[in-house]
Amino acid sequence: MSETVGQAVAQVSASTSMLSAERWADVLPAHVGAAKFQRWALTLMQNPDMIEVARTPAGQLSIVTALLDCASLGLEPGRTYHLVKFGGTVTGITDYKGEIELIGNANPSACVVAQLVRKADDFHMRGANVPPLHDADWWGDESRGEVVGGYAYVDFGGQRYSQVVRMSEAQFLKHRAKSPSKTKAVWDEWPEAMRLKTLVHQLRKWVAWSPEVSRA
Repeated sequence: MSETVGQAVAQVSASTSMLSAERWADVLPAHVGAAKFQRWALTLMQNPDMIEVARTPAGQLSIVTALLDCASLGLEPGRTYHLVKFGGTVTGITDYKGEIELIGNANPSACVVAQLVRKADDFHMRGANVPPLHDADWWGDESRGEVVGGYAYVDFGGQRYSQVVRMSEAQFLKHRAKSPSKTKAVWDEWPEAMRLKTLVHQLRKWVAWSPEVSRA
Protein backbone atom coordinates (compact mmCIF):
# COMPACT_ATOMS: atom_id res chain seq x y z
CA MET A 1 0.00 0.00 0.00
CA SER A 2 1.46 3.36 -1.00
CA GLU A 3 1.92 6.20 1.47
CA THR A 4 -0.71 8.88 1.73
CA VAL A 5 0.33 12.53 1.52
CA GLY A 6 -0.28 12.84 5.26
CA GLN A 7 2.00 9.90 6.02
CA ALA A 8 4.72 11.33 3.80
CA VAL A 9 4.49 14.70 5.53
CA ALA A 10 4.64 12.98 8.93
CA GLN A 11 7.76 11.10 7.83
CA VAL A 12 9.45 14.33 6.72
CA SER A 13 8.58 15.96 10.05
CA ALA A 14 9.96 13.02 12.03
CA SER A 15 13.18 12.85 10.03
CA THR A 16 13.84 16.58 10.31
CA SER A 17 13.21 16.77 14.04
CA MET A 18 16.83 15.64 14.53
CA LEU A 19 18.13 18.68 12.64
CA SER A 20 17.70 21.45 15.22
CA ALA A 21 19.91 24.50 14.75
CA GLU A 22 21.54 23.96 18.15
CA ARG A 23 23.05 20.69 16.92
CA TRP A 24 25.39 22.53 14.53
CA ALA A 25 26.25 25.61 16.60
CA ASP A 26 29.37 24.16 18.25
CA VAL A 27 31.02 22.92 15.05
CA LEU A 28 30.15 25.53 12.43
CA PRO A 29 32.71 28.15 11.37
CA ALA A 30 31.76 31.74 12.19
CA HIS A 31 30.68 32.72 8.66
CA VAL A 32 27.97 30.03 8.51
CA GLY A 33 25.21 30.59 11.04
CA ALA A 34 23.39 27.67 12.65
CA ALA A 35 20.03 28.84 11.26
CA LYS A 36 21.43 29.00 7.71
CA PHE A 37 22.93 25.52 7.97
CA GLN A 38 19.67 24.17 9.36
CA ARG A 39 17.82 25.57 6.31
CA TRP A 40 20.32 23.83 4.04
CA ALA A 41 19.88 20.57 5.93
CA LEU A 42 16.09 20.78 5.93
CA THR A 43 16.08 21.46 2.18
CA LEU A 44 18.29 18.41 1.65
CA MET A 45 15.89 16.30 3.71
CA GLN A 46 13.12 16.84 1.14
CA ASN A 47 15.08 14.52 -1.16
CA PRO A 48 13.26 11.16 -1.45
CA ASP A 49 16.51 9.27 -0.81
CA MET A 50 17.04 11.14 2.48
CA ILE A 51 13.44 10.55 3.53
CA GLU A 52 13.89 6.82 2.90
CA VAL A 53 17.19 6.63 4.80
CA ALA A 54 15.73 8.56 7.74
CA ARG A 55 13.15 5.83 8.35
CA THR A 56 15.58 3.84 10.53
CA PRO A 57 17.76 4.82 13.52
CA ALA A 58 20.90 3.69 11.66
CA GLY A 59 19.93 5.82 8.69
CA GLN A 60 19.23 8.84 10.86
CA LEU A 61 22.59 8.41 12.60
CA SER A 62 24.40 8.29 9.24
CA ILE A 63 22.65 11.49 8.13
CA VAL A 64 23.50 13.37 11.32
CA THR A 65 27.12 12.10 11.24
CA ALA A 66 27.58 13.26 7.64
CA LEU A 67 25.94 16.61 8.30
CA LEU A 68 28.13 17.20 11.37
CA ASP A 69 31.20 16.57 9.19
CA CYS A 70 29.78 18.92 6.55
CA ALA A 71 29.09 21.58 9.20
CA SER A 72 32.60 21.33 10.66
CA LEU A 73 33.98 22.14 7.19
CA GLY A 74 31.55 25.01 6.65
CA LEU A 75 30.32 23.51 3.38
CA GLU A 76 26.81 23.42 1.94
CA PRO A 77 25.10 20.00 1.93
CA GLY A 78 23.87 19.09 -1.52
CA ARG A 79 26.10 21.63 -3.25
CA THR A 80 29.74 21.34 -2.15
CA TYR A 81 29.26 18.33 0.13
CA HIS A 82 27.07 15.38 -0.82
CA LEU A 83 25.28 12.69 1.15
CA VAL A 84 25.51 9.56 -0.97
CA LYS A 85 22.92 6.86 -0.29
CA PHE A 86 23.97 3.24 -0.27
CA GLY A 87 21.53 0.74 1.12
CA GLY A 88 19.95 2.15 4.27
CA THR A 89 22.63 4.71 5.15
CA VAL A 90 24.51 7.64 3.64
CA THR A 91 28.16 8.62 3.38
CA GLY A 92 29.36 12.22 3.20
CA ILE A 93 31.65 13.24 0.34
CA THR A 94 33.29 16.62 -0.21
CA ASP A 95 33.24 17.40 -3.94
CA TYR A 96 35.96 19.26 -5.83
CA LYS A 97 34.16 22.59 -5.42
CA GLY A 98 34.19 22.06 -1.66
CA GLU A 99 37.91 21.19 -1.69
CA ILE A 100 38.61 24.39 -3.65
CA GLU A 101 36.46 26.41 -1.24
CA LEU A 102 38.48 25.16 1.76
CA ILE A 103 41.74 26.26 0.11
CA GLY A 104 40.21 29.58 -0.92
CA ASN A 105 39.08 30.27 2.65
CA ALA A 106 42.70 30.43 3.79
CA ASN A 107 44.01 32.06 0.59
CA PRO A 108 41.37 34.62 -0.49
CA SER A 109 43.33 36.04 -3.44
CA ALA A 110 44.60 32.69 -4.71
CA CYS A 111 43.32 30.70 -7.67
CA VAL A 112 43.14 26.91 -7.65
CA VAL A 113 43.94 25.29 -11.02
CA ALA A 114 43.05 21.64 -11.63
CA GLN A 115 43.04 19.89 -14.99
CA LEU A 116 42.83 16.38 -16.35
CA VAL A 117 45.36 15.37 -19.01
CA ARG A 118 44.33 13.19 -21.95
CA LYS A 119 46.45 10.97 -24.15
CA ALA A 120 46.71 13.32 -27.14
CA ASP A 121 47.44 16.44 -25.04
CA ASP A 122 50.83 18.16 -25.13
CA PHE A 123 51.87 18.12 -21.46
CA HIS A 124 55.24 18.90 -19.89
CA MET A 125 56.23 19.51 -16.28
CA ARG A 126 58.59 22.48 -15.82
CA GLY A 127 59.40 22.24 -12.13
CA ALA A 128 58.04 21.29 -8.72
CA ASN A 129 56.29 24.63 -8.18
CA VAL A 130 56.03 25.98 -11.72
CA PRO A 131 52.80 25.57 -13.71
CA PRO A 132 53.19 22.85 -16.37
CA LEU A 133 52.85 23.45 -20.07
CA HIS A 134 49.54 21.95 -21.15
CA ASP A 135 48.10 22.41 -24.63
CA ALA A 136 45.16 20.48 -26.03
CA ASP A 137 42.22 20.49 -28.41
CA TRP A 138 40.07 21.98 -25.65
CA TRP A 139 36.83 21.62 -27.62
CA GLY A 140 37.34 18.02 -28.68
CA ASP A 141 37.38 15.56 -25.79
CA GLU A 142 36.94 12.61 -28.16
CA SER A 143 39.97 13.57 -30.24
CA ARG A 144 42.02 14.05 -27.06
CA GLY A 145 41.64 10.41 -26.09
CA GLU A 146 41.30 8.83 -22.67
CA VAL A 147 42.41 10.43 -19.41
CA VAL A 148 46.02 9.56 -18.56
CA GLY A 149 46.43 11.75 -15.48
CA GLY A 150 45.93 15.19 -14.04
CA TYR A 151 47.50 18.01 -12.05
CA ALA A 152 46.57 20.77 -9.64
CA TYR A 153 48.27 23.78 -8.08
CA VAL A 154 47.50 27.09 -6.41
CA ASP A 155 48.38 30.39 -8.09
CA PHE A 156 49.00 32.85 -5.25
CA GLY A 157 49.61 35.77 -7.64
CA GLY A 158 52.86 37.60 -8.26
CA GLN A 159 54.29 34.52 -10.00
CA ARG A 160 54.10 32.52 -6.78
CA TYR A 161 52.77 28.99 -7.02
CA SER A 162 52.28 26.02 -4.76
CA GLN A 163 53.70 22.57 -5.25
CA VAL A 164 52.25 21.11 -8.46
CA VAL A 165 50.41 17.93 -7.54
CA ARG A 166 50.16 15.43 -10.38
CA MET A 167 48.59 12.01 -10.54
CA SER A 168 48.53 9.29 -13.17
CA GLU A 169 45.42 7.38 -14.19
CA ALA A 170 46.85 4.39 -12.30
CA GLN A 171 46.95 6.51 -9.14
CA PHE A 172 43.37 7.65 -9.69
CA LEU A 173 42.28 4.03 -10.02
CA LYS A 174 44.18 3.12 -6.85
CA HIS A 175 42.20 5.77 -4.95
CA ARG A 176 38.98 4.40 -6.43
CA ALA A 177 39.93 0.83 -5.47
CA LYS A 178 40.55 1.85 -1.83
CA SER A 179 37.26 3.73 -1.52
CA PRO A 180 34.14 2.17 0.05
CA SER A 181 31.67 0.42 -2.26
CA LYS A 182 29.23 3.32 -2.11
CA THR A 183 31.98 5.75 -3.16
CA LYS A 184 33.03 3.51 -6.04
CA ALA A 185 29.56 4.01 -7.46
CA VAL A 186 30.15 7.78 -7.41
CA TRP A 187 33.51 7.29 -9.17
CA ASP A 188 31.75 5.34 -11.91
CA GLU A 189 28.91 7.85 -12.33
CA TRP A 190 31.07 11.00 -12.18
CA PRO A 191 34.56 9.88 -13.28
CA GLU A 192 35.98 13.29 -14.20
CA ALA A 193 34.58 15.10 -11.16
CA MET A 194 35.97 12.44 -8.79
CA ARG A 195 39.40 12.66 -10.40
CA LEU A 196 39.39 16.44 -10.02
CA LYS A 197 38.21 16.08 -6.41
CA THR A 198 41.06 13.65 -5.71
CA LEU A 199 43.60 16.02 -7.24
CA VAL A 200 42.45 19.01 -5.19
CA HIS A 201 42.21 16.90 -2.03
CA GLN A 202 45.86 15.89 -2.50
CA LEU A 203 46.75 19.53 -3.19
CA ARG A 204 45.11 20.50 0.11
CA LYS A 205 47.86 18.53 1.89
CA TRP A 206 50.46 20.99 0.52
CA VAL A 207 48.78 24.34 1.16
CA ALA A 208 46.99 26.16 3.93
CA TRP A 209 43.26 25.52 4.12
CA SER A 210 40.53 26.35 6.56
CA PRO A 211 36.79 25.96 7.20
CA GLU A 212 36.89 29.59 8.35
CA VAL A 213 36.95 32.42 5.82
CA SER A 214 40.12 34.48 6.22
CA ARG A 215 39.48 38.14 7.06
CA ALA A 216 42.94 39.21 5.88
